[in-house]
Amino acid sequence: MTKALSKINPSLVHVNQSDDVDGVLSEQEIRELHFNYLQLIALLIRAQYTTCVAGRGTGKSEGVLAPYVHDLVNEMPRGSFVCVGTTYIQLLDRTLPALWNGLQRMGYQRDVDYWVRRFPDKKFKLDLPHNCPLDPQHSIFIRNGNTVSVLRLVGQDRPGTANGLSVNAIFGDEAKFLNKEKLDSEVMAINRGENERFGHSALHHSTMFTTDMPTTKSSRWILDAEKECNKPHHQEAIKLILAVQLEIYKEKQKLAKRPGNVSAQLRIKKYEGMLRELRVGLVHFAEASSFANIHALGFQYFKTLFRTLRPSYWKANVLNIRVKGVQDGFYPHLRDELHYYDSVDYGFVDNHFGEKGFNDCRKDADIDHDQPLTIGMDYGSSFNCMVVGQRVGREVRYLKIFYAPGEKKIQSVVQEFCDYYRYFYKKRVKYVFNHTAIGTDGKSDVTYADEVIKVLKDNGWHVTEIYTGQTESHMGRYLAWGVALSEEDDRFPRQRFNRENTHVMVDAMHDAGTKDGGRDGFKKDKTDEGKKEIDQSTTTHLTDACDEVFWQLTVEETGLKDMLPMATN
Repeated sequence: MTKALSKINPSLVHVNQSDDVDGVLSEQEIRELHFNYLQLIALLIRAQYTTCVAGRGTGKSEGVLAPYVHDLVNEMPRGSFVCVGTTYIQLLDRTLPALWNGLQRMGYQRDVDYWVRRFPDKKFKLDLPHNCPLDPQHSIFIRNGNTVSVLRLVGQDRPGTANGLSVNAIFGDEAKFLNKEKLDSEVMAINRGENERFGHSALHHSTMFTTDMPTTKSSRWILDAEKECNKPHHQEAIKLILAVQLEIYKEKQKLAKRPGNVSAQLRIKKYEGMLRELRVGLVHFAEASSFANIHALGFQYFKTLFRTLRPSYWKANVLNIRVKGVQDGFYPHLRDELHYYDSVDYGFVDNHFGEKGFNDCRKDADIDHDQPLTIGMDYGSSFNCMVVGQRVGREVRYLKIFYAPGEKKIQSVVQEFCDYYRYFYKKRVKYVFNHTAIGTDGKSDVTYADEVIKVLKDNGWHVTEIYTGQTESHMGRYLAWGVALSEEDDRFPRQRFNRENTHVMVDAMHDAGTKDGGRDGFKKDKTDEGKKEIDQSTTTHLTDACDEVFWQLTVEETGLKDMLPMATN
């Protein structure tokens, strides 16, 4: 088996021990590892403190974080590093798979060069990390020759995963969702110690955060790195690093022609020493739109996104433009840092992760199995969706959302609900529906509500039907949401949203605007509903389904409807 070397930077290719035959490495072929502009600038600068903000599809995990991890393992053998995420599930489901793709691209092989949540095989006789965990369950072990470094997994929703650690570097993806206060107090504080071992490396105690453009007030701390990076001393250091990298490139070109050129080797060593001095303490903020990766994504990808995304999503998620959210929003008091929560049964996750059918309600620790679930829906030919909630004491919890394009019809959405909650102890559900549910699709006399109830009953659910008649006015819903979300009147229950299970809906709520409704006040702006070219999950469909659950659990069942005029006054 042969391994490839990068023409851009040979050190980016991991030489696997399976290539070692009787102590002699097999002949290596040359492989061109391609990096886009964002990835290249992060690799070349390699500052001690790096933040990358870039549009979707730019390869932040595979082309930025993976080479960074490779450098950490090479420069600090037997070191300890932390990968931090908003939730532990995010790390397992989204961050790590993309990271492994990037490492495999550089020559790493699972269970030969890295081990996920288990110790390396003893047959390799590897030197374990200096600060080796006693339990490998929350760790990844990554090999460099005869040594192994450890990558600890720290989810902000899982208390204690960072306790007592001392690590050599920290990185995280989807950084805009991180709780900054927790990050500083629980994670950044453990980036300490071992200067005697790794003080030679500019990556010692480094940080690397990647994300797409933050759009909420609580996530804009990410952009503070740009202000620091723009200070003259950082900008001058960055220019010098690029100049030195150019000189190193020239010297390596000489070595390619004369491999024994000792003068070139000495100059390269001198320049690399300069890079180390320039990188220590350096803050680098890199940003790029998704077009930085157009050669890999293809132009059709962008044409599709431009056609299907709402303008605000296109600007923030593709063009990487700072968007401060919709003005005059329908849910102006909604705040991620207050109204989001995380609740995962990690006892179940640790024992069942990777199994088929793992992602169901058994991993959710926020369900009260002693009372029914409450569901509300929105229906149509272009999009169908459901929101699941419960009121637990003085708190209304939005537990989960389900949605599908119109061609899948209502039945598929309801069946997804039944499949996800098949382990719900008491199969009791309160189905809240208004006048829009008793219409039909025009092809039969069966109403939307009839279809929903049939699927539920076919799956063994006991259904309590709650018909609410005409939908509450836009102004009524707006005022009620305002009182409840502001939490200024403690007669109204708190509103809380499961971060992992409802983030698509919450994003749509942040983006829901208003428009003039004449003498009825103003209305929710539903202009983009039904437009075939727009991704309907980003429009107001999910917010309407949420309104149904909200009104039933917050207003009707608590008997607070008559209190609304006084509360709003």
